[in-house]
Amino acid sequence: MHRTRGTLLWLDVPGLGARMAAQPYSDAARAMRVFRGIVLPPCDAFGGRLASAVGDSFQIVFRRPTDAVFAAAALQDRAAQHAAVTGERFDLRACVVSGEMRVDRDGVLGDLVDLAARVRGAASRGDVVLSGDVFAAMEKAQLSAEELGDADGVPPEVRLYRLTRSRGSELPYGGIGLSKAGSLPEIGNDGVVEPRDARLVRAIAPMRAAVRGVGPRIRPALEGAAEWCRRATSRLPLAPIRERASRVAAHVGRIPRNVRIGAAAAIVLALLAGVGLFFATRRDPIDRALANHDFRAARRELKQIKDADERVFADGRIQEARGSFGAAADQYAKAAKSGERRGFKELVRMTASKSCEGRASAARALGDLGDTRAIPALRKLVRAKFPDDSSGGTFRCDSRRAAREALEQLGLRQR
Repeated sequence: MHRTRGTLLWLDVPGLGARMAAQPYSDAARAMRVFRGIVLPPCDAFGGRLASAVGDSFQIVFRRPTDAVFAAAALQDRAAQHAAVTGERFDLRACVVSGEMRVDRDGVLGDLVDLAARVRGAASRGDVVLSGDVFAAMEKAQLSAEELGDADGVPPEVRLYRLTRSRGSELPYGGIGLSKAGSLPEIGNDGVVEPRDARLVRAIAPMRAAVRGVGPRIRPALEGAAEWCRRATSRLPLAPIRERASRVAAHVGRIPRNVRIGAAAAIVLALLAGVGLFFATRRDPIDRALANHDFRAARRELKQIKDADERVFADGRIQEARGSFGAAADQYAKAAKSGERRGFKELVRMTASKSCEGRASAARALGDLGDTRAIPALRKLVRAKFPDDSSGGTFRCDSRRAAREALEQLGLRQR
């Protein structure tokens, strides 16, 4: 749980739970997908995060009051659009409050939630009710609000405002929030309808990430290969090659354009699939388990390793992934002493860790290891400045001091 200051959009849908319970499961699931398709895309467009969805109430957290107000107006207009097209109507009542809140995996807690629960009682169907601090902080160039009187349960010092509905428009709030939200996915009979290209982009996203990661590594090799090709082609007779190239181009030009585009796309996808398969098979099982934060699976794979030195090194990787930097450094050092060269390399890498405990543990292990190849990394750590280092106090972490002590163990006193 952490405390933060932000804006809470509380969306109340009276009777939604009873409505879902009265329908067969398939119909209720479809209706809930449609409802989420109405509410969530506008909130996502303005940076909102769904914190809780319990019964008839939905809590969505925003950083800025203006974003929450525009999102509330957009989802009310989107609900009106859906009702006009399909006749399926959802009774949405929204309230927006701002202040300090406590957020954990179960939702938003604290006095702000109690205030929102009281303010929502002043909202009727299709309304967006704001607390006074939200009204004071929001942009009023395109949206306006009218002040309400006292409401039951709301403290008298809390002023309430209701977002003014648009006149002469088919949408309650004139589509202002929808226009600012940009392009939103359509809603079909079964929920949100994604365009085909969006599904394709999401499907090939892992392969695109793999290609981006391997690009910097293969660039020098590609540059060398290109230079070799330039030297080789400079010694070839160009006239026959150009003649053949023109013939091939003429044959390709006779192929229909859509066929050429489809073939090119198929080749590109095949190459991306090959690269993704290569990297997926290249990673060992422990790498895959740690990438998914599945430490239990990583432990199971650890038991399958027969070589003792490799098993010690793999245990260090698991301990580091769990944040047990001292245990990880001990295992890396033990692996290095037994001849596993990767153990020393991992200790050197840990001297640049983002965690002070990781850097200090690595420095102490390198000092105990006694390998003078660690001197450059330890010197660099002594000169470095990290925000989580603390030179004051006996029990506080100081990785620079650990590096100096390690250098002293290696026989080099810093001046």
